[in-house]
Amino acid sequence: MSDTETVEAPPDAVTSLDLATRLRAKVWLLLVPPIVLLLLCAIFPDLFQIHDPQRQNLRGRLLPPWSTSSEGFHPLGTDSLGRDLYSQMVEGTRLTLTIAAVATAIGGVFGVVVGLVSGYFGGWIDRFLGRLSEAQTAMPMFLVAILLLSLLGPSVTILLLVLPTLLWPIFARVVRAEAMRLKESLFIEASIAVGCSTWMILRTHMLPNIAPRILVLGVIEVGHVMLAEAGLSFLGVGVQPPDVTWGLLIAGGRPLLAVAWWLTILPGILLGVAVLLLNLLSRQFERSSGAAG
Repeated sequence: MSDTETVEAPPDAVTSLDLATRLRAKVWLLLVPPIVLLLLCAIFPDLFQIHDPQRQNLRGRLLPPWSTSSEGFHPLGTDSLGRDLYSQMVEGTRLTLTIAAVATAIGGVFGVVVGLVSGYFGGWIDRFLGRLSEAQTAMPMFLVAILLLSLLGPSVTILLLVLPTLLWPIFARVVRAEAMRLKESLFIEASIAVGCSTWMILRTHMLPNIAPRILVLGVIEVGHVMLAEAGLSFLGVGVQPPDVTWGLLIAGGRPLLAVAWWLTILPGILLGVAVLLLNLLSRQFERSSGAAG
């Protein structure tokens, strides 16, 4: 008769899964508040502004951050017309996020439709749509956007028509690959066998399974569109005054960079932080939804 010895794990042992879960929870706590704050600034800018963003005060021109003028306190300084930079940055949040979200939605919807149709049906449809996507990807679309905006005139409307052309091939390629993978799944074959329509299969089976990847990609592309809009505005073919975006503020402060660095640097920091937050948020969505697999 042999004795057996049982080794028990210490009661306070923490598994790697528990540790990863706790870390993800902490990351969510760090990401959500600043993103919610940006959304609130975009929806209710008046609640956060301390001055009228368009009010000029020539006696308070080019005041550095943490200054005071006859109009009051300016935490981020003033521009060349004496307008409060902080209030302008808050005002620019609305249009910056709106352009990014709407352009991403338009490009995403078109790309998802193209990707689903191409991946599910295959054949000549897949070849045609694939060649169309490849042709557009091969073109220097940012230069094409500059050309179109120069010819048609810079405006928010034209910007919302041009920016989605940069995005839809990205969505189409991702969705096409997922649709081709799902098409070989047993539940899709079973749906076809019981006589489900193509529309029902795409809407109730394929799209919900692809949705996590679409969400992850969409959040990333919102940040990319923000950078693209800033680049176009910086070159003078994007948003025009009196509208305000972060990119336009960066462009407006460029000639005064040597004497008023805050006009360019502070909006640039805000833009960079916002894009970084969106990238981290997309990564968290990817991990929590299992989209990486």
